[in-house]
Amino acid sequence: MQAVRQRRTREDDSRGMRASKRAIAVPNGLHVGLVLAGVLGVAALAVATFTTVIAITVGTTSRLARLDTSLSGWDRHGPALLVIAALALVMLAGAARGARPAMAAVLVCGVFAVVVALGLDLPHLDDTGLVGELYSDASAGPGVGFWLEVGGAALLCVAGGGLLLAERRSSVAVPPRSRTAHRGEGATSPAAPLRDADV
Repeated sequence: MQAVRQRRTREDDSRGMRASKRAIAVPNGLHVGLVLAGVLGVAALAVATFTTVIAITVGTTSRLARLDTSLSGWDRHGPALLVIAALALVMLAGAARGARPAMAAVLVCGVFAVVVALGLDLPHLDDTGLVGELYSDASAGPGVGFWLEVGGAALLCVAGGGLLLAERRSSVAVPPRSRTAHRGEGATSPAAPLRDADV
């Protein structure tokens, strides 16, 4: 009877270990994908700094002598996006190793990038500036850089927030018994000999 119970205990333990490994495997794959999404967000913000955020046209042309008809991210807010991208990249390195504060920092970087794109650039996408004062048919609109700003900010928010959620769910998915075994406190329950002794 004791042998049967011990065998069942081992089988239950092995099933628990297999289940916990499956639970951990899915978040790990998601973890890598979210980190890569964050890296793409960093790249998008860096490229947006040097590409056109606001494009001004007069009629059908955007080429005017001695007049600047395009404003890049650098023209709009200097190195702000580069600073955010650099900080996010450093934090992604820590997030890739499972550091929750770094994951939260990536999310914060994404929020700041959203503020830059939607708070500083979006309200001025139709501003024609000096060109509009000189030409009545001048118009302005978003350039590629603006969409890169929005996309990069969104990717950082998804990466940071997703990493935090995945980390929380993976820690909850692992049963306490398996966590004890992983910490080296022993995979067998100390109460098992007591149950056998009662029989």
